[in-house]
Amino acid sequence: MHSIKKTISHIFRTKLLCLAFLTFPGLCLLVSAHPAGAVQSPAQHSIQITEPLPGTIYPPDMASPRFLWKDSSQSTKWVLRISRSSRILFEIALKNPWWLPEPSTWEKIKKAAGNDRLEITISGSGGEDSRKAVSRAKMDFSFSRDGVNARIMFMRKPLPFSKALKNPEQTGLLLGEVDSYAPPRAIMSSPPICANCHAYSARGDHLTLDTDFKGDKGGFLFATMDGKITIDEDSIYSWNSLAACPPADYSMGLFARLSPEGRYIAGTVSETSVFVQMSDVYFSQLFFPATGQLAVFDTQTKKIDLLPGAAREDMVQTGPGWSPDGRSIAFSAAPVEPALIGKVLDKTVYNESSNQNIFQLNKKYPVKFDIYTLPFNQGKGGTARPLEGASNNGFSNYFPRYSPDGKWIVYTRSPTGLVLQPYSKLYIVPATGGRARELESNQPVMNSWHSWSPNSKWLVFTSKANSPFTELYLTHINNKGNASPAIRLFRFSSNDLAAMVPEFIPESATIPRAITYGPGTKGKSMATDGR
Repeated sequence: MHSIKKTISHIFRTKLLCLAFLTFPGLCLLVSAHPAGAVQSPAQHSIQITEPLPGTIYPPDMASPRFLWKDSSQSTKWVLRISRSSRILFEIALKNPWWLPEPSTWEKIKKAAGNDRLEITISGSGGEDSRKAVSRAKMDFSFSRDGVNARIMFMRKPLPFSKALKNPEQTGLLLGEVDSYAPPRAIMSSPPICANCHAYSARGDHLTLDTDFKGDKGGFLFATMDGKITIDEDSIYSWNSLAACPPADYSMGLFARLSPEGRYIAGTVSETSVFVQMSDVYFSQLFFPATGQLAVFDTQTKKIDLLPGAAREDMVQTGPGWSPDGRSIAFSAAPVEPALIGKVLDKTVYNESSNQNIFQLNKKYPVKFDIYTLPFNQGKGGTARPLEGASNNGFSNYFPRYSPDGKWIVYTRSPTGLVLQPYSKLYIVPATGGRARELESNQPVMNSWHSWSPNSKWLVFTSKANSPFTELYLTHINNKGNASPAIRLFRFSSNDLAAMVPEFIPESATIPRAITYGPGTKGKSMATDGR
């Protein structure tokens, strides 16, 4: 992974050489001919195009992507050509193995593509006089008719996790737009206290945000998405207004989610958590609740109650996700293990060495969650049932997310654990249960924290495939539930901060100019597990 990071960093530091303009009928694009006098000879296929991947589908409302490749030959120059039905639309000579189209060029390529697939050909030349053709590669891509038509709110945090805990001011909540060439805009920056998960109503008119208000790790914001939001006693509530169920002595409201219409917030309370910090920047924490019940906050009555059917004391229940009509909740559950709880309470878990890696700790503390669905019934709950395809499969299954059209659930699956698992992958299953399938967009290292676009056509998720500092990826989901190769949203990335918890919100939603903290927000932490 280190070598991948080093290679990509080197590529990004190189410069692009653009040579000339030519005009095609109905299309004016930046073009260059082959290097003057280049000797044409059979080329070895030694180029690997790393971005985009073959068959990539771009949204029509997306800013230009990067084109990256690796060349194992002695090439020193490259020619990149884009064609449609054997007709050359664009050609450029490059001195380095990457290309970032100018906005005007990218828009012309979109227009020229129509509904057809475009072919990219990259040819490398080298040798003593840089004229010999020595490498070549081809792949294709296309544009979808489906726009994203939404924006992405996401968190940025430093790594490893211990650094984020000690430096909450380095956390930020940002707004990213896939069609923008500008960097994401900070909505909340330099918070004086820890802030974590955030969620929105379906129309994007309400927001909830976990934050350690006055030392209460069960504190959370509930606010209308107005021009400016101030976090103070008038906008903060606490899951700890509901008495915790022993052996837990407080609640954090983990992974809280707003109902589609914005009236209810569901979250995990009475947590007794396995939590170990590690020095490894890639995977710097092992975390999952060993006890937990689902509770619901009614934003109208300001009351919190347990959700019957998802509040069993012999099960740990966590990670809720709402159906688009608000009538059902999907969540993860696993049997409570008394021996594991004992290790949490006697500090065995807390005293684990930070020099261990995630694989060692997974062996010590394995867990497998299944996904259940439950009728919400205006908070009265009902009988929870395992979701076929996302339960009893020998894996840990978590973070279920319904598509807004109600057709699918995408969830995370890994051999064990919950949150930050190296081998985690995204799976899709019919919302009523059935055969689960691995999404074709999965990256080699960690796939999680996913969100559907409002039109149910695009999925944004996170991965560490390219960097230890988690990045956002985008994939198209067709009517059959098939995913296109993932697009790395490189403009959302940072060299030293992880991009986390992306959430789509509609374009029509009001975006606050700023979310700020009022005075007196700090306080002594209520947490007893080292966080």
